[in-house]
Amino acid sequence: MARNKETAGARGAYAQLLPELLQLYPGLMRSHPTWRLGYRDVGHLAHGWYLRCHRGVEAILTLDRAGYAEEASPIRRSVIEHVLALKWLAVEGDTILDTVARAHARGATAIADAVSAAGWTSIDPAEIEHVVAGIDPHNRDPSNDHLIHFAQRLSQYGDEHTRPGYLAECARTHPSYESAVCYVELPSGSLLLESRDAQWQVPFSTTHILEALLALRQAFDPAPWRAELDRIVESYLAVTDEVRRQDGLPPVDWSTGKVSPGVSTE
Repeated sequence: MARNKETAGARGAYAQLLPELLQLYPGLMRSHPTWRLGYRDVGHLAHGWYLRCHRGVEAILTLDRAGYAEEASPIRRSVIEHVLALKWLAVEGDTILDTVARAHARGATAIADAVSAAGWTSIDPAEIEHVVAGIDPHNRDPSNDHLIHFAQRLSQYGDEHTRPGYLAECARTHPSYESAVCYVELPSGSLLLESRDAQWQVPFSTTHILEALLALRQAFDPAPWRAELDRIVESYLAVTDEVRRQDGLPPVDWSTGKVSPGVSTE
């Protein structure tokens, strides 16, 4: 099976790195860390967005073990989006709050409009309007509203390696040729009851949790995990280079594969 080939080759070494990465944030939370000055208003966002990555990866791995890796595409897309959001937060800190708040107000207003159009009685649009009024979007800075959109955020805070995987997951998530053809045997055209060749999810999970942690650590003072991530990044790059060598590819070009020392602002 393809799974046995994955775990027996160079890719199998990712499975040694992932458990180490997944224990870092829960361990940090037990020590009650301090948010860095300039990040304290968005600490709840940093925490929640990281957990979307962390628990998203755990969900992907659970589905993978049950034979549903292909069906995890919406979660992989979410993980990619939340990793990018953490990179944005790591660079800008508290200044993202107005943009996130205005996006929340915009989304809530769209829900209220949809509820009214559908004639639902189980949800009171006035309650949603009250939430929007509390956000007070008109008195918040609109200058970065373009960063509500993934494409704009990616162009400013991501890199060219994010887009191909993201677009592939979008194609699998939405009704499309890609979302259907995985249940068809090629070239015979025979119809299948499960995906014909789902990919092992540990390499994806390892890569994105590592990127999430590298971004998240910038929000704390002091920035945690320097020694641990130095060692893990070195191992990760070595494993990835060996995987790429076996696949006939050049060494990895990963712009975020560096652990910065962190900055204290106290």
